Amino acid sequence: PSGTSGFLSLLRNDEAMRWRLLLADLAEATLDMQYFIWKGDLAGDLLMDRVIRAADRGVRVRLLVDDIHLLGEDRGVAGLSQHPQIEVRLFNPSRGRSSSSVLYGIEFMGNIKELNHRMHNKLMVADNRFSIVGGRNIGNEYFGLNPKQNFIDFDVLALGPIAQEVSESFDLFWNNRWSYPGEALQQNYKGQDLLTKVREVIRQHIEKNQALLVAFQQQPQDWDAYIEKLSRDIVFGKAQVTYDLPLVGEDILPEQLAQTLDVLTINANREILVSTPYFIPDDVFYQRAPELLSKGVRCVILTNSLGSTNHPIVHSGYKKHRKRVIEMGVELYEMRHDAPVREDFDTPPVESKAFGLHAKLVVVDRKTTFVSTLNWDPRSIYLNTELGLIIESPSLAETVASDIESALHPEYS
Repeated sequence: PSGTSGFLSLLRNDEAMRWRLLLADLAEATLDMQYFIWKGDLAGDLLMDRVIRAADRGVRVRLLVDDIHLLGEDRGVAGLSQHPQIEVRLFNPSRGRSSSSVLYGIEFMGNIKELNHRMHNKLMVADNRFSIVGGRNIGNEYFGLNPKQNFIDFDVLALGPIAQEVSESFDLFWNNRWSYPGEALQQNYKGQDLLTKVREVIRQHIEKNQALLVAFQQQPQDWDAYIEKLSRDIVFGKAQVTYDLPLVGEDILPEQLAQTLDVLTINANREILVSTPYFIPDDVFYQRAPELLSKGVRCVILTNSLGSTNHPIVHSGYKKHRKRVIEMGVELYEMRHDAPVREDFDTPPVESKAFGLHAKLVVVDRKTTFVSTLNWDPRSIYLNTELGLIIESPSLAETVASDIESALHPEYS
């Protein structure tokens, strides 16, 4: 319908990967990707293989990744940059990124104001028409392929006018002075054909692990069934993109997205449902929550337990707030580490030993859904840049609210 965009929930980890493969396979002109983490593991190589194939057929590929998780990956970045259709940029790299970890640590401590600001955004845009935004980085645990621990996460496939807005947010970061060209690393490998080596490493990695990838067709496939699913299950609504500005090391904090969320939640009339993997309340929370509760607004927060979290140190910062939050009247739930939801987070034949919550969602009054990269903790609010979609669609809100409500049952949390 005119003036609206289309949305499809991506809860299951295997489906979240398939839709990314679909965008890579069907892109005709451009493929833009922005991630905090892109691992060189099986999930990372599975998607990268399809991205390189897209570039081979003439698609212009731009990849922007935060540098903190690319330390030691100079050869791979330089190799991808040798492809005439692929450009890689690193966000906020350290000057000594290619030196030893000890020297990097010294530099970090001496320049903490600048290097502590990281880009936590996560998006993929194909042809400025289709986009995926949400909590997933690119790595095994986000797509059900990690035998140690997988995540329950959430993305949304967004198409139409909103995809153009997501693309514009990418361009802002891509053209920012803190995004450095990966091709600069090629000077360390003059005369070497690194791209051929990258292709071979990825090919061997995928072939060696074929048994773990039976859920994903290895060759670009016929996606007609998925396009039919999209036309059948798509919901419509108006939406806006909200994101922090990349103001690294400056006195203006990257809290623009959190401020947008404050406005969204304080205007709630009936209910706020929150899913956040990490929850450390700040002064703003303790000011706003009582205002909402006094109006009769039901406030529910689902987060990780000590058993399900992948960052116990964050849990230690959270646990001292539990009693106060509950006594305020907030309904606080912690995900069980043994919840029976394996079909959502493990991709067969993988059976992980543990799982954790990684979905970052807010549903307001069953009308508005906030899908984002934002954790409810000080690092996400005041240090990292974050990205989110505010979607006005009762249909989507009811679906997401139902998923959260289901997770509140005693066997799950």
